[in-house]
Amino acid sequence: MSGRARYGFMDWTLLADPETGLRYAGECLDCGERSIDGDSADDAQLWCLKHAGMSGDKHFKLTAFQPFDALPSAVLGPRAT
Repeated sequence: MSGRARYGFMDWTLLADPETGLRYAGECLDCGERSIDGDSADDAQLWCLKHAGMSGDKHFKLTAFQPFDALPSAVLGPRAT
């Protein structure tokens, strides 16, 4: 068996799903608890307020993010690059 390795390189493309859209989550910066992510910023903020009322914690973060897929560009064809 040879000690040489062979590597292949390819281009990748990131694609956001237009049907998914942005996702939002609230996170308590005092205790680290986090809401389930969803499609509503209002729901994430409401979770923060409820958590503050139940725990007394006062420091929160609202995160918005876009899920996406990484796919080899060759699978998508020449228009992906």
